[in-house]
Amino acid sequence: MPAESILVAAGFLVRYGALSIWPLIPVIVIAATLGNYGAYGLGSRFGHLVPLHWGRWIGITASRLEKTDRFFKRHGPVAVMLGRFLVPLRQLQGYVAGNAKMGFWRFAWWSFLGAVAWVLVWGAGSWWVAGYVPLA
Repeated sequence: MPAESILVAAGFLVRYGALSIWPLIPVIVIAATLGNYGAYGLGSRFGHLVPLHWGRWIGITASRLEKTDRFFKRHGPVAVMLGRFLVPLRQLQGYVAGNAKMGFWRFAWWSFLGAVAWVLVWGAGSWWVAGYVPLA
C-alpha cells in the first residue's frame, strides 16, 4: 500500500477522533526514516552492481548512473529532503545516496527532516480535507 494512502487514512482517523495524533507522528516519521536508512545501506553495499545488472531492461546505463552520482554529490541534501515528495525518487533516494557515497550522517539528517516535512504535509493536508468530507 502506498505510504500516502496510510497518511491520508490516518489524517481522517485523527480528524474524527479514532486516533491520537501525538503517538502517530513519531511512529510514522521513524518508519519512513528507517526505510530510507535501509535503502542507503543497500546502495552503499551494492553500488552500481544491482542497477547495472537489472536496470538494463529499463534503460539504466553506466553513464546515467555516473550522472546521477554527480547530481547527488552536488545536490544531495536537497534531493534527499525534497525527493521525499516525488514518488519515484522517494523510493530510490536512499539507494542512490548510498551509491553516491553521500556521508551517512549527512544523509540521515536530511532524510529525517524530509520525513518530518512529508508526514506533516500529508497528515495535516488530509486532516484538513477530512473536515470537508461529511460522515454519512
